[in-house]
Amino acid sequence: MQVQLLSRAPYPMKPKQKSNLYTKIIPHYLIIVLIFVLGILVYHRSLLKGVFLFDDNGLIIENPLIKNFSYLKDIFTTHLFHGSGIYSNFYRPMQSLSFMFDYHFWELNPFGYHLSSVLIHIFSAILVYFLIYILSKKQYIALVTSLLFCVHTVLSWPVNYIASRADLLSMFFFLLAMILYILYKQHIQLDRRSWFLFLSSIVCFVLSILSKEVAAVLPFILLLYLWCFSSPQKRFEKRLPNLIWVFFIILGIYILLRMTVLDFTEGKLLETTTGKIPLYNRLLTTSKVFMIYLRLLFLPVGLHMEWNIEPARSIVQDEVFLSVIGLFIIGVFGYFLARRSKLKFFAIGWFFITLLPFSNIVPLNYFMGEGWLYVPAVGFFMLIAIYLFDLKGKSRLHSSIVSIVVSLLIAFYGFLTIKRADVWADPVKLYNEILRYSPTSSKARVNLGVLLAKSGSHDEAIKKYKEAAMLKPDDPGVHANLGTVYANKKMYDMALEEFKKAVEFNPDDYVAHNNIGIIYKQRGKIKEAIEEYKKALVINPNYTLTYNNIGNIYLDSGQYDIAMDFYKKAINLDPNKAAFHGNLGKAYRKKGMLKEAREAFEKALQLDPHHKDAINGLKSLN
Repeated sequence: MQVQLLSRAPYPMKPKQKSNLYTKIIPHYLIIVLIFVLGILVYHRSLLKGVFLFDDNGLIIENPLIKNFSYLKDIFTTHLFHGSGIYSNFYRPMQSLSFMFDYHFWELNPFGYHLSSVLIHIFSAILVYFLIYILSKKQYIALVTSLLFCVHTVLSWPVNYIASRADLLSMFFFLLAMILYILYKQHIQLDRRSWFLFLSSIVCFVLSILSKEVAAVLPFILLLYLWCFSSPQKRFEKRLPNLIWVFFIILGIYILLRMTVLDFTEGKLLETTTGKIPLYNRLLTTSKVFMIYLRLLFLPVGLHMEWNIEPARSIVQDEVFLSVIGLFIIGVFGYFLARRSKLKFFAIGWFFITLLPFSNIVPLNYFMGEGWLYVPAVGFFMLIAIYLFDLKGKSRLHSSIVSIVVSLLIAFYGFLTIKRADVWADPVKLYNEILRYSPTSSKARVNLGVLLAKSGSHDEAIKKYKEAAMLKPDDPGVHANLGTVYANKKMYDMALEEFKKAVEFNPDDYVAHNNIGIIYKQRGKIKEAIEEYKKALVINPNYTLTYNNIGNIYLDSGQYDIAMDFYKKAINLDPNKAAFHGNLGKAYRKKGMLKEAREAFEKALQLDPHHKDAINGLKSLN
């Protein structure tokens, strides 16, 4: 029997790869520069034209706690709106801390606040790039995901709206915590460096959850990561423990603290808009909202601040039934992806897990908000990028077509984002846009009324307030604002009536109490005025205007020492109000403390060169 010997090469030959964008690695620093330039480009109008809106007033303008670093302890021990006296149960100290730094450098210049928001968004886009690159090992997927995240119009709400800083901060620390944990898991062995990575991830998780509550889903995203990217034999490897339980313990501690020492409800029941609707109907409504979210991620047109979603009544409603079927198809699709592509399954899992806090299982004030897509959108963009990557690798023609499509998408979304900043920079446009899509919005009418009143169009403002009162007659804010306009028109009887209605509907409306006090003072009812002022300060001890108003009463009555004490309290809370320094100067001058009076008047003029009382006060001293 003859044996035939076969020869073979000692090492198997590898097919030669083509050098193109499909395989070539672009230096990471160039990617960072590209994301940074693109981010500044699409949000440059937000920087140049951005203004304060809505909750910016309570969180920044009328919030003394961000205006002095001595209140650092207070922002970590009180709720988000504590400084402005507005009732809430939000605990987001990192948001207030970021505003504190903004105020330190920019005071009340909106440019600085918008600059911080834009930069945080850009840094998050860079972190998205590195996170997806670490997960997929494909630069193209990471680049497309991060660019879409950077420019997509539906994510412009948190960037253009300063009060949504919590979304930006939470996302930034969320991504950082993810990246650090993955680097820890990919480390070769347990040593000082791996422990540093793990502990840093824990710290970032804490900072994220102190920025916004949605970060509570991070431990579940980490579980999803382990399921998708750790082989079964390594999931519980002893050398590099998963330690996911540490994240869950921290989450449990946070929940416990929020239910005890950090519960700011004071025994009151927080009513939510959707809480009156049964859970079953809320979930059906959420299925409709999910479909709207998907449409906005593909085609972000028709955006507005206040989405008026009609609650679902039954599953047999056409749009509800189709939405439920759509979610079922997505679920089946996700199941098959879990068996074939862990990367695609991770992207879908990210989208639904991070959207879960906004599903209204726990009742919220709204069924839908564009800003709620800020974290979930990463999963959607990642899935799109993966499919584009698969398509790109089929041929040169496919590669060219995909490159053109991606470029057009980025240009299209970027253009819409630039135009969107124009709307956010013009409050009248913004409120009219809300009314176009949600014609029953009383809040938009009230805000339009405020703008009209500031411009001197009092009659038009009254018209808007009355329209709002017809839609929501028990809204204390409507009556308070209507009373202010009447007071500006010197119609004090009608103003007092509206202020009393505001207090009737909301006994904790400290502004209304303050305004009632002002009218009583004008009528010579000093005792009643002081009582109303004291009620305002009991509700909100940080309301500076009330301290100033009480000081005025004591100044007029010749009790200069008491007046000075109240002016100083106002200045201590808000040192940048020229009127407070001017009034303090008057008290000093009446008391005969001329040196102190001059210093107070000069300080008032530094803050407002046209302040009449300070100008006249200095003239009287010369």
